[in-house]
Amino acid sequence: MARINVLPKNIADLIAAGEVVERPSSVIKEFLENSIDAGSKNITVEIKNGGKTYIRVTDNGCGIEKDDVRKAFLSHATSKISSADDLDSISTLGFRGEALASVAAVAKVELLTRTENEEIGVSYKIFGGEEVELAEAGCPVGTTLIVRDLFFNIPARMKFLKKDVQEGNYIASILEKIAVSYPHISFKFIRDGKLNFSTPGDGDLKSAIYAVFGKEYTEGLLPAEYEGNGISVTGFTGKPTAGRGSRSGQHFFVNGRYIKSPMCITALETAYKNSIMVGKFPPCVIFIKLPFSAVDVNVHPAKTEVRFFEEKKVFDAVYGAALNALTLDTRPKASFSVAKAFMPEVVKGEQLKISETVTEKKDEVKFEEEKKTVITEKTEAKAPSLVTPKPETVVKEPISTKLTFNSREAQTLDFLKDEYVNKNEKQFNISINVNPDASSTEEPKASKTEVVTEKDEEVQIATEEATPVPDFRIVGEAFKTYIFAELENKLLMIDKHAAHERMLFEKFKSQMKSFQQMLLVPVTVSLSPDEYNAVLENTELLYKAGYEVSDFGDRCIKVSACPTELVDEDISAIITEIASYLSTNSKTVMPEKLDWIYHSMACRAAIKAGNTTTDIEIEKFVKELLSRDDIRYCPHGRPVMVEISKRELEKQFKRIV
Repeated sequence: MARINVLPKNIADLIAAGEVVERPSSVIKEFLENSIDAGSKNITVEIKNGGKTYIRVTDNGCGIEKDDVRKAFLSHATSKISSADDLDSISTLGFRGEALASVAAVAKVELLTRTENEEIGVSYKIFGGEEVELAEAGCPVGTTLIVRDLFFNIPARMKFLKKDVQEGNYIASILEKIAVSYPHISFKFIRDGKLNFSTPGDGDLKSAIYAVFGKEYTEGLLPAEYEGNGISVTGFTGKPTAGRGSRSGQHFFVNGRYIKSPMCITALETAYKNSIMVGKFPPCVIFIKLPFSAVDVNVHPAKTEVRFFEEKKVFDAVYGAALNALTLDTRPKASFSVAKAFMPEVVKGEQLKISETVTEKKDEVKFEEEKKTVITEKTEAKAPSLVTPKPETVVKEPISTKLTFNSREAQTLDFLKDEYVNKNEKQFNISINVNPDASSTEEPKASKTEVVTEKDEEVQIATEEATPVPDFRIVGEAFKTYIFAELENKLLMIDKHAAHERMLFEKFKSQMKSFQQMLLVPVTVSLSPDEYNAVLENTELLYKAGYEVSDFGDRCIKVSACPTELVDEDISAIITEIASYLSTNSKTVMPEKLDWIYHSMACRAAIKAGNTTTDIEIEKFVKELLSRDDIRYCPHGRPVMVEISKRELEKQFKRIV
C-alpha cells in the first residue's frame, strides 16, 4: 500500500479552489458577498474578456485592518464566525473563509484597502498563492480587489471555460440577482469598458428590478406579501399574462441570500395552477425572511443550496404570497400597434356605398319573452347557457319579486323550485308560495316588481340579492365568439367560451358531486387493458367528478351517471379521454387528476365559439362575470377578458396625441 502523505499547502489550496472557484462568476459572487457583509453602500464591478483576464470589484465598506491583510488570504480565515455555535445562526453571506485563499491560489490578485481609522491604506499582491508585495498605498475607505489571468497556473481549467460572451453573461446573471436582493446598495456593472447597468440604491425594490431586468419585466409584476408561522414573504410575482418560456425569471432569496430551491418553485407554480398558460412559468422576485436558526446554509460551498428545517411552513408562505398577488390582478389591457385607416378602394369606377344601421336596444324586455326563453331551454336541445350559478355564494338577506302566473305556470315553477333547491340548497334560498286567493292589486314596495297575467293566482319568489356591479352597456358580439361591453370609459372584450369555461370549472370544484345526473340508458365504453385498469383503480376519483362507473366485464366500463352539464355530450368519448389520461399519469396525485378532469369537463360543457347567444343570455352573463373577481383566466391560463380605455381608442383614431 502506498504511503500516506500530507499534501503541501499550495496543492491543498488548488484542490479547495476547484470547489469554490468554478469560473469567473464564482469569483465575482464571493467578492460581492464580502463587500455586502462589510456594509458597503456603493459597489462597482468591472470585467474584461468575460472575467478571464481582468476582474475588479470596488466597494466603500469598512475595509480590512492592516494587520489582518495577510490573514485574510489564509485558508479558513474569517471574521464572520468564531465558534461552532455560530453555524446554527449564520446572518452573513460569507462565513467559510475560503474565498480569498482559493482565488489567490489560481490567479494574480491585488488588494487595496483602508479602514476609516487609518490615514494610509494597504496594497497587497499575491500571485498563485505566493505573496509578492505588501506596502502602504493611498486609497479611499473601502476595499478594491483586482484579479488578473484567472487559472493562469492551471491550463486544464482554462480549457473548460466558455467563450468570453458566455462567461460575461454568467457574471451578469450573478450580479443581477445580488443587485436586486439589496436595493439599498448602488451597484454598477462595467463590461469591456461599457456600463451594463446601474441601480439607484434608493431602497426601492421595484426601481432596482427596473434597472436590472428592464421595463417589460417590471410592468408584468404584482406585489406579493404573506406573514405567518414566523415567516414573512415579500416581493413581486408575475401576472399570468406575463408568463415566460423558462424559469430563468424566477428569483428566490432567503434572508437576503439568493438560493435555488425546487420546493419554492413548486409552491409558486402550484399557486398559479389553472391561471397561467400551459408551458409558461411565472416570473418572480421573492424574499423569504425567517429566523437564521430555521435554515441551514452550510450545505454546499457555493452557498446557493439551503436546507429548511420546516419546509411545509415555507411552502405555505410562498404559496400564500403568490395567491395574495393573484387576487390583485386586474383585467389584461389590450395592446394595439399604430392603427391604419380603413380606406377601401373604388372598384371599376363604382362609387363606394357605405351604409350604417343604427339600432336602439330597448331598456326593458317583456316578461313574456323572457319566460318563454326559460321554458324553451328546459325542453329544446340548444347550445349550453352562459348563465351559471355562482359556486359557494354567501347568501345575503333575500329580496322579493312579486310575480303573477296562471295555475299551470305556478305548478311548473313549483316543480323547478324543488329541483333547483335540492341541487343548490347550500347556495340559494328560494321559496315559492302559491296562493289562489291573494290579490294582485296590492301596491308593490320599491324593491319589488309586479307583472300581471290572465289568471289571478300569485306566486311569491324570494331570490338572492344580486351582487352590485358597475353600470355597463352591451355593445354587441363579434364572430359569435367575443362579447363587447362598455364600462366606465372602457371597452371590455370578452371571450365567452373562455369565461364560461372558467365559471364551470369553479362550479365543478366547489360543488363536487352535487351536479351528477343519472342516465336513462347507461353507456358502455370499451377500453384498452391499461385504460380499463386505470378507470377501475380511480372509480372514487370519477365519482367525485360526477361520474358513476362500474365494471361491465370484457374490458368494458358502464357509465350510469355523469355531470349534468355533459348529459348531451358524447359520454363514450369523454370517458375514453379520461381513461387515456389516467393510464398515462398513474403517479400523479389525486388533486391534480381531479383538476384535469374538471378542465376537460368545463371545456366540453362551455358554450363554444360560433354558438348563437341570445341578448338576454349575454346581458346576464356579463353581469355575473363583472360581479366575480375570481374569473380572470380560463383553466388553461388564457385571459377571459381584455379592456381598452376610451383614451387609447381615441389615440388610435388620432383624436388625441
